[in-house]
Amino acid sequence: MPRKGYRETTMDILGELAGLLRDVTGEDERWAAAVTPESRLEDDLRLESVEVAALGEALRERYGVDLPAHLAALDLDELVDLTVGDLARLVTA
Repeated sequence: MPRKGYRETTMDILGELAGLLRDVTGEDERWAAAVTPESRLEDDLRLESVEVAALGEALRERYGVDLPAHLAALDLDELVDLTVGDLARLVTA
């Protein structure tokens, strides 16, 4: 967890998310460097359900975010279009 009183910048969060995504997918640094706020988890990054579950666990451990609850509240179009930027907004909310 970030230390108390410390507010991470959006760029910090995006970098950390790219690292978490790299870790859960097993991809390399070059792949992670290509992750942008507009990268969609399904269509662009091609995350499998097991990778989304691992990402959810990593987000819970790092930020206290409940990704499964967030995903459950989305409709199908929102799920398909979920981006790394959306995750950054969830983390900073």
